[in-house]
Amino acid sequence: MTASFAIRADGSTTIGLGHVMRCSALANALIDCGATVSWLTATPDHVPADLDGSVERVVMTDETELADALASRGIRHLVADWKETNPQRVSDLRRAGVHITLVGNFLHGAVPDLHVRQGFLPGLSPSGAPALSGPKYLLLPRSCRALPPRRVAERPQRVLLSLGGTTTPLLARLQAQISAEFPDLALEWRGPAQAGPVHPLVEALQQTDIGILAGGTTLHEAAATGLPTVCLPIVASQFDRAEQFESAGLGVSLNPVDPGFEHQFAAVLQALVADTHRRRDMARKGQALVDGDGAIRVASHLCALATGASRESQ
Repeated sequence: MTASFAIRADGSTTIGLGHVMRCSALANALIDCGATVSWLTATPDHVPADLDGSVERVVMTDETELADALASRGIRHLVADWKETNPQRVSDLRRAGVHITLVGNFLHGAVPDLHVRQGFLPGLSPSGAPALSGPKYLLLPRSCRALPPRRVAERPQRVLLSLGGTTTPLLARLQAQISAEFPDLALEWRGPAQAGPVHPLVEALQQTDIGILAGGTTLHEAAATGLPTVCLPIVASQFDRAEQFESAGLGVSLNPVDPGFEHQFAAVLQALVADTHRRRDMARKGQALVDGDGAIRVASHLCALATGASRESQ
C-alpha cells in the first residue's frame, strides 16, 4: 500500500530557508521510497527548486486550514517543521488520529509521535518522544549523496560567503572586509531569500575552497561536501550547532557580536588559508561524519511506520 504524507514548512527572510530546504530533502526521499507527498506552505514564493515535480503543492493562508487539508486528502501522517510549534495544535491533531513527526531541535513544549532532531551530535527528544538524532539523520538534498572525497587545494582561490536566507547587516560588512583584506581570494556571496524557487547551495559549496557560513542547515551540507568553514552563528538558536561543528573538528566558530570580531575573523581566515593540512583534516572529518544519506534513512523509517499502521488498520 502506498504511504501518503503531508509536509508543513515555510521559509522567508524572517525565518530563513532551513525549514523548507531540509523538508524538501525529506519530501524527495519519501518520493524515492514510493510515497505520495503534499507540500503545505504559507510561503509559496519560497519553495525549493529541487522539490520533486510529483509533490502536490498546497498554499495555506491560515494554520487553522491544516486539519481540513489533511482530512480532505485522507492523510494521516504529517511532517511539520515550524519556526514556532504550537503544542495545542500538535495535541489536537494527534487526538484526531494524525501521526505527527516534528523536525528541528526546538519543540516549545509540543509532544510529537516522532522527533527528527538536526545536529552533529545525537540526543534525546526533550518531549520524551522517540527520536531520530545525530549526523546519520541530517536531512540533506539528493545532491549530497555519494559525494567523492574533496580535493583540497594547496592554495585556496575561492571563498563562499552565505549567512542563510535571513536579512543581516553582517553580510555587507564581511563582503567589504574580505574584499579589502583578502584581494587574492575570489569572493562569491549569497544574499537573503528572494521571491522565486530556492536553489540548493550544494554546487556552490563544492566549487569553493573555504566557506563563511551561518550556523544553520547549510553547515550540514558543508560537512557533507567536506568544505573547510568559518561558522558565524547569527541567531541564538544557531550557537549550539556551531559549537558542535567546531568540537567535531569540521571548522572554526566565531561570535559576530564579540568585541574585536573583525580582527578575530581576519586572523582565523588567514590561518585557514595558510594551513593546507588543517583544511584537509576538516574535509576528511566532515565527509566521514555526514554521508548525505540522512533523508533516505528518515524516509524509510517513516514509510515503514505508515505502511505498518495501514496493514494493522485493515
